[in-house]
Amino acid sequence: MDDLSPGDSYAVGVDVGGTKTKACLVRMADGAVLIENTRATPCADGGGAVLDLVVAMAAETQREAGELVRGAPCPVGVCLPELVTNQGEPGSAWNFEWRGLDYRTPLSAFGPVYIESDVRAAAFAEGWIGAGRDAGIFVYVTLSTGMSHTLVIDGKPYGGARGFAIHFAGAELVAWTGPNKDIEVRQHIEVFASGKGMGERYGALIGKPGATARDLFEAAKSATGANRLLENSLLSIASYLGQLINILDPAIMVIGGGVGGNPDINRRLGELTRPFIFADLARDLPIVPAALGDNACAIGVAALSWRAGTAVSQ
Repeated sequence: MDDLSPGDSYAVGVDVGGTKTKACLVRMADGAVLIENTRATPCADGGGAVLDLVVAMAAETQREAGELVRGAPCPVGVCLPELVTNQGEPGSAWNFEWRGLDYRTPLSAFGPVYIESDVRAAAFAEGWIGAGRDAGIFVYVTLSTGMSHTLVIDGKPYGGARGFAIHFAGAELVAWTGPNKDIEVRQHIEVFASGKGMGERYGALIGKPGATARDLFEAAKSATGANRLLENSLLSIASYLGQLINILDPAIMVIGGGVGGNPDINRRLGELTRPFIFADLARDLPIVPAALGDNACAIGVAALSWRAGTAVSQ
């Protein structure tokens, strides 16, 4: 993709996550992050508390950006760990509830309100200046607290008819088992293999509620039970990644997020995914780590907000 702006233009991206929220000042000429602020996301306190945090962090970042932007417009974009419609409206409440909440009034203090899903924001950034920059068609997958994906075509994340083409669905009928092959086997991939799911399963294994996926990754280096749990989780994820490749036929697959961005996990996922790829000619496609790390979502939604504001002003 071409650079969005050749001049001194800036935007603020606020990445609202299930555990932390990050606000970044991003330079549009090259996607550089010039200011970065991070706070814990108060999901347990409800959507209103999350909105208050977003407004406060956007205002804080704009204040810090004062000398850099020198009065130039500095729009704010917000990405959510939720379904977001093609009209920019929240479409789910897995982490907190913004549906029916008047979030537009406080956010409009920063200019036109721009809302996007976190996975499409990150995918846009990876297609602009990251691992997907030279790929005409790629799939971006985020493996973090939750799991999401999006197809990117010529730099544009595909939203689907409603904006919901990002998730790994629910409790699919995976197989039939038992002596008479009449017992359903269903699996909700996020419950089983997301970062949150792996942490909860490991916590149950060792009797330690509150264990995290990172705890599991560390324990798997030396403990047989932890390693088996991790391998089962990764194999389950790999089967889904393989089906994404079979269905969408991308040039490359880019994997990011707190789990997917772990180099060892990323390498192992690549190894486990290839046997699930049906076409011989696709089996060696690049499966690569995301390039922008924790900043991908904020960079992407800042750029998308700036682009939307520029289109409106023209």
